[in-house]
Amino acid sequence: MSLYFLPLLRHFTLRPLRRYLLPSRAWIIISFAVVSLLAVNAQDSRAQAPTPPPFVPEEVPVPSSPPSAFLGASLFQENCAPCHGPTGNSDGPTSSTLPAPPPRFADPATVWERSPAALFHTAKFGNMPALMPPWLNRLSDEQIWQAVFYAWSLHIDEQQVTAGQTLYAESCAACHGESGRGDGPDAESTLFDFTDRAAMNLRTPAELDAAWRAAHADLGADWSVDQRRDVLEYVRTFSYSPPWESPYRSGNGAVKGRVVQATAGITGVSESTVALTAYMNFVPVATFTATTAADGSFAFTGLSTDPNVVYFGGASYENVTYGVDMLRLTEITPTLQLEIPVYSTTGDGSGLRINRANWIIDDQPGALSVGVIMNVGNSLDRTFTGSMVDGVDVPVTVAIPLPEGAIHIEFQDGALGGRYRQVGNMLYDTSPIRPGQETRQIFVSYVLPYSGNTASLTGAFDYPVGNLNLLVADLPGLEVEVDAPMEAVGNQTIQDVPYRVWNARDLDQPAIGVRLRNVIAEGDVDPRTLPGQGQPAGGAVAPPLPAATTAPMEPLIPLAMGLIVVLILVAGVVWPLRRRSRAGEQAALVAERERLLTAIAELDDRRNRGELDDEAWANQRAALKASLIGVTREMNAARKAKNK
Repeated sequence: MSLYFLPLLRHFTLRPLRRYLLPSRAWIIISFAVVSLLAVNAQDSRAQAPTPPPFVPEEVPVPSSPPSAFLGASLFQENCAPCHGPTGNSDGPTSSTLPAPPPRFADPATVWERSPAALFHTAKFGNMPALMPPWLNRLSDEQIWQAVFYAWSLHIDEQQVTAGQTLYAESCAACHGESGRGDGPDAESTLFDFTDRAAMNLRTPAELDAAWRAAHADLGADWSVDQRRDVLEYVRTFSYSPPWESPYRSGNGAVKGRVVQATAGITGVSESTVALTAYMNFVPVATFTATTAADGSFAFTGLSTDPNVVYFGGASYENVTYGVDMLRLTEITPTLQLEIPVYSTTGDGSGLRINRANWIIDDQPGALSVGVIMNVGNSLDRTFTGSMVDGVDVPVTVAIPLPEGAIHIEFQDGALGGRYRQVGNMLYDTSPIRPGQETRQIFVSYVLPYSGNTASLTGAFDYPVGNLNLLVADLPGLEVEVDAPMEAVGNQTIQDVPYRVWNARDLDQPAIGVRLRNVIAEGDVDPRTLPGQGQPAGGAVAPPLPAATTAPMEPLIPLAMGLIVVLILVAGVVWPLRRRSRAGEQAALVAERERLLTAIAELDDRRNRGELDDEAWANQRAALKASLIGVTREMNAARKAKNK
């Protein structure tokens, strides 16, 4: 199963519930609350916090290549900005919870007597009296260096560094060299190498300025303070890459291939545009485009074979983009050959089918939280671009029925009025559906209010469904009735939360009724949020059916549901954080997962605002999801180890 549904965690579990639990920017508030809780816990346990090693400058690891502040930008925004502020002005949303304002990196005075190595040491090992957490368990040394130099760069801009470059070229390069290696034509002796990262990272701007005055008291004597500092900042860029410079470097790599027509009876393709985007650390660093030749061939040359670079690409044909899987070039395999199938388009939607659908129901006081994940396919050999329906001004593709009374409708990859449209109790997708079994995944979530302690809904699907799973989060005393042909297949416990599971296969446009009794009335307390009540009381959960009758769930459903549970219960976010004494590593993984989920959600928001096209959005999303899967696996492994 594709993991396009993962960003639902903000939309399904937080945003739809704002009427009942949280305001519209729930994710920010939850993040603020978690950080605040961490701050409180840190204050309570400073005596128990590990003592960071002393700062020994010579023991600070030297970066293997010049750190890229460009790549550090996203790391800083995700991990540092909550306290230091997005522009380094110490005005982040959690800064007011700290004992004192954090360093203000936008102020040149902040780093004047600080070295990059000292900042690295603090970032890696933390400063608990100031509630500065250590990042060594979440970020690699390379990532810490990147974030440090982005923070460093917040007190300067490109114009200042360019001004410093001009002065350096006029007055310094003759001896120190154009590249700063001390090899200029007028050098009379061995000079300091400004590209030596080990040495430069240990020196503060004040120390560099003092050395300059000692060696060349007359050079720059008539310059202003700002001019001297501009030169020093330019000299610093010999050992790191500033944020306005892409870290991407060309190489001997190549991606070649052909766009081919995959629709029967159609020969050849008209000129198509092929795009290739390079990513480093999930950040786009370069984009290349090419137009196919008459035979559909294309080629990208001069590409980087850096192992840290991955590529995503795709071809645009008849206004539909057809992507390719992630590509990686290496010195061993510097050239890759691709074939990108494209299809003619049609307004015939008769080939649509839902190959798999997962229907998840959870309960909050006074409302059901419902999510539906559908893997949609198209059995025709043409891409379905939609047809017109009343009430919508553009062609629509997939129809999604809603139960009466559904509110707070959310999608993981779009918004109503944009990619998705609503007419009464029917939702419509407007994205093309390419040929294949599972070429489009849709996740829709909504809230369904109810009165008292009973609730009911009907899940309808307008297409044949190959495999339908229903998961209902259990509660003490919960009674559930589900219409045929759905069959109870037992229970699944995910993230310590039990779900009752039903399954049916080969359904023709099913409409399944579900009735629940003993749900949580509005104003009542969810028993799962009470200490010691994470599991329903004995006897509340139906016993599992014999293994022979249990239909195996899709492999990634437990992963998906587990992620849902962690955030659908506020206690699931907050309570584990109180157990810091034995869950430090797990907390770091949770924080990393939250960072990735936030990044995915923000990526979706940028796309909805029109800041990203579909291709760039899909490529960045795929990279983030790959990292998210890895973090989730680590969490599961840590949990199993803890339970042994």
